[in-house]
Amino acid sequence: MPPRPNPLLRAALMLSAAALLTACAKAPPEKVEPIRPVLTVVAEPGSGGAPLVLPGELRPRVETRYGFRVAGKLAERRVSVGDRVVAGTVLARLDPQDVRPALDAQQAQLEAARTDLRLAQLELGRVRALRERNYVSQAQVDRQQAAVEAAQARADAAQAQLAQARNAAEFQTLKADVAGVVTAVEAEVGQVLAAGQAVIRVAATAEKEVLVNVPERDLERVRTMRAWQVELPGRAERPIQARLRELSPLADPASRTYAMRLTLQGDTAGAELGMSATVRPMPGEGAAQAPVFVLPLSALHARDRQPHVWIVDPTASTVRSVPVRTAGFLDESVRVVEGITRGDRIVTAGANLLTPGQKVRIAEDAR
Repeated sequence: MPPRPNPLLRAALMLSAAALLTACAKAPPEKVEPIRPVLTVVAEPGSGGAPLVLPGELRPRVETRYGFRVAGKLAERRVSVGDRVVAGTVLARLDPQDVRPALDAQQAQLEAARTDLRLAQLELGRVRALRERNYVSQAQVDRQQAAVEAAQARADAAQAQLAQARNAAEFQTLKADVAGVVTAVEAEVGQVLAAGQAVIRVAATAEKEVLVNVPERDLERVRTMRAWQVELPGRAERPIQARLRELSPLADPASRTYAMRLTLQGDTAGAELGMSATVRPMPGEGAAQAPVFVLPLSALHARDRQPHVWIVDPTASTVRSVPVRTAGFLDESVRVVEGITRGDRIVTAGANLLTPGQKVRIAEDAR
């Protein structure tokens, strides 16, 4: 006869099974989003931004490449690099052997044309005298009058050709048009030159300017500034005032910089061409611009192909993403000109791990 089960053991097993079923039926606990620590910075206009200082080079406003109007062999060069010239200074001469025969030939043709003209005029006088006595017809007088006019035309043409030959002889002497300094010599004595080929380069000293290559990141700031001050190594204690004359709309294909030219004003004594220069805006220049906030690059994140930043709500300790407009980059920072205001607390670390409305804990302030 099999043993009968213990009633107490049966009850205990039933209670255990019921407890197990109850535990299995309970829903899993809700996952609680942890409060994420973040690094932040308080937005201040211009915080962390360096003053705008750009290198430049002193250049002439006008630099002329002088060349002969006619071809020929260079026989004489009277100036060298560094020489100062005034208007009318002879720079170089061509060998006159090529032009002299042509000039003599044109002179001879003019004399021949004038001789023909005098002969035709004398013949016209005789024909008119015969016409008065009725020895010749009026038609013969008219023909002789036409011969005189043709001879006069040939004489005029010969005179013009002689003037052209004299101009060619005059063009064999190269002269400076304005006062300046010789900056380059591009041909030597004995060299055969084509018409218009550059021989000597002269920089006019009447007006000087500074050439500045503006990086892309500073282009927006530079566009709003007109007054500048220029510091030169030889006269650092006396900055020179300058005005913006030209800002190139196209970047240099090699350096990706924009050429800016500043015209020097006032006393430029000691400012020699080729000097290196340092330019900076005049005090107060560009003060009417919109505030610029300089933030770390890590503060940016992209949404819909637009730059955004996370702003911390100080009351709820949550974050919200706002779009911003940038105005160039520094080495490890970015300039923000729209989208945030002074006093906003911006997340600078962990921006790509946050979600809208997420609670955060400020781990450290970076001002």
